[in-house]
Formats: sequence, structure tokens, C-alpha cells
Amino acid sequence: MTISRVQLKMQCDSKPVGQGSERTLETRPTTCSCCGFDTSREIACGRDYIYQASDVYLSLVTCERCEHIYLNPQPTISSLPVMYPSNYGTFSSKFRSGYNLLAVIKNTVNFRRFKTVAGVLAKGMRILDVGCGNGELLRALATVRPDLELYGLDWHFPAATREELEAAGIHLVEGTLEDAALPENFFDRILMYQLVEHLWEPRIGLAKLATTLKPGGVIAIETPDTDGYDRNLFLNGTWGGYYVPRHLNLYNFKRLARLLKEAGFEVVHQKSLPAPVIWCYSLQAALQERFGPRTWTARLFDLQNIVALAGFTLLDMAAIGIGLKSSNQQTVARKPVSD
Repeated sequence: MTISRVQLKMQCDSKPVGQGSERTLETRPTTCSCCGFDTSREIACGRDYIYQASDVYLSLVTCERCEHIYLNPQPTISSLPVMYPSNYGTFSSKFRSGYNLLAVIKNTVNFRRFKTVAGVLAKGMRILDVGCGNGELLRALATVRPDLELYGLDWHFPAATREELEAAGIHLVEGTLEDAALPENFFDRILMYQLVEHLWEPRIGLAKLATTLKPGGVIAIETPDTDGYDRNLFLNGTWGGYYVPRHLNLYNFKRLARLLKEAGFEVVHQKSLPAPVIWCYSLQAALQERFGPRTWTARLFDLQNIVALAGFTLLDMAAIGIGLKSSNQQTVARKPVSD
């Protein structure tokens, strides 16, 4: 059922922030990060369905000038512990190989995609994984290519994770991308898997990556696609790609390509990828809205359900095969070589 803008506004206003400092989500109004325009219209409204770290409902809006989709108001930096609680997926062992089949599948897929976009890697090349989480991909690279210089950037590394990664010879940069100190013309390859949508200032972040990438270097980005065919099935804010309150800015091919070009990159190619996790998140959210936040039915689509993930992967592969766009996109871009 489609919810009107009036209903959405009433829903957002009627849901208070959870009580207690650990659940307080401080927010501020914002403008379009793509064009700076300050007029937008609400298209959806959702809350944290996956971790339930906060009860507050926030609005997804689209810019009246450039149609960029973003969260407004947005959480402030001080809300990071609420946005990313201690049990957040990439901080925990949920996606660690050796812990479960899901972790093995996820990391195998990511490693295969990396090899596809990275091209030939000469000895000593420097690789930066932005938003590396527990560093599983970097760990895999360190095992098969110990001759590479590997770097991971994330806003926080738990002590155990930091110790393990540094023991593997991986260099860590802790902090937000917008504030991180990165040297110029330093990296040969940059990975940004499911991260650009988390940035408060994507223009600043991508411009910084363009500066730190060597001329001719490649950046590979994966992020939700708002043109995904399944988003139309979850119009009331429960689409998994919204991922409130963590996804602050959302893109389609056109908007992401424009942002990259403005940051100084040349887009090499863009394509759709299967999005089984977004399907599971969408259905968890929809079931919570229908039956309540504690409903057992939402657990049917937990990410431990390998059968569901496999089924949605096959569904998306079939949809992509007939020309539809999924809710997950990959863009590969290059920093131009100066004449």
C-alpha cells in the first residue's frame, strides 16, 4: 500500500526518539549534497529496522532540482555510536570467514569482484579499502599477495580487530573519510564497497580520494541503486536500501556518475549486481511494520538464511539478464593521467 506524503509526515512526527542517552539520535536538517539546493519533497519514512538502536523515524527526500535522494534531517557525527552499535555487522564476527557459511560466501564474492576490477597488480602497489570494517577482504589479499601494501580506513576499529589487522601487516587509518589525512598521489587502487551512501559529505570525500589516488589509478564503488526494480515494492520506507539511519545519500547510475566526474574521475563502466541483502532487509522491515518490531516473522529473512539469500540472488540475476536494474550497483572509475 502506498502511503501519502501527509501520512508519512504524521508517522514521522508521531514516533519519538527512544529514551536514554544510548538511544538518542541527534539530527540536523540538511540540504542536497549534490547540488546544494534546499528544497525537497518527502518520498518515504523509516527507522532502524535492522539493529533497532533507535526508535526515531526519519524522512527520505528527493531534491526538487536534481532529484538526488537523501535522508533529511540527518544524524550528526555525535550519533555515530547509535548509528553503528557494538553489534554492527562489520564490527562483529558475523562476516568473518571461518565463523559461518554466510561469511565465507560474502568474502568469496567480494574477493572475486575485486580481482575483476583491480586488473594487473604489480609488486608493491598500494590498495586502500575505504570502510573496511573488520578488514576481511584486506586479510584475504594479504594472504595471497603479501607483496602489496594494504591500507584500511574506517571510523572505528575495535581493539581486537586492530590487533589482528596490524599483525597481518595492514595499515589502519581510523576516522571519517572527510577528516582523514591521506597523502596525495599515493594509492594505486581504492575500494569503496557499500560506503559512499554513509558519507555526510560525499563531494568532499570523493574529491579527497581523487587527490590520494595516483594518476591512472582505479576506484571501485558498490552502493545501493535507487532505480532498482524492487524499490517500487516497498514504497513506505521499508526498502532495504534506505537502511535508516545509516544511509545518508542514495544514488542511481546517473547521479553517481555525475558526482564522480565532478570529483575528478572518469567513469569506466557501471553495472547492476545482485542485491540479496537488500531484499532481506526490505522484508524484515515490511514485516516489522505489519506485525511490530519484535515479530518473529522478520527472523525468517535474517542474513543467516542462506536459502533466502540464494533465492534472491537468482531472482536478481534473472532480472538483470532481461535488462532490469537491481538495487545494487557497481561503478568503476579512473583518475585521468595528466598530459
